[in-house]
Amino acid sequence: MKRFCKAILATIIVFAVGIVGLRIYTYNNTSLAAAVIDNLNPLVKNDTLYVKTTSKYDYKYLDAVSKIENFAYIQTCYTRKGETRKLEYVSLGKQLSPGKFLKLRVKGQNVLSWEEIKQRELPEPVIPLL
Repeated sequence: MKRFCKAILATIIVFAVGIVGLRIYTYNNTSLAAAVIDNLNPLVKNDTLYVKTTSKYDYKYLDAVSKIENFAYIQTCYTRKGETRKLEYVSLGKQLSPGKFLKLRVKGQNVLSWEEIKQRELPEPVIPLL
């Protein structure tokens, strides 16, 4: 019985260390794998980030199904408190105009949605950073 309890405890510890380790690995990683891992990781919470668009996208690609050209941006984003995060987000079908402010809803590195907002809608700590 002791051996069984030790095996269960060891499994729980390995699982917990794995989840925490994956969270640390994906924090500023902009890969697709990081987005998928964060989407599945129960320790990763939803958050809101803010960014100012630039004229330079990092790469563009053709959507396999709709044949629409998508533009991917990798930028430093900011939390409500002004903390930085490196994140990749995609504009579907059009290149974004530079100098616009975006509010991104994310779960770790996985962008759930984004919307354009006015500068007055930015949190106070973020305004001087953008």
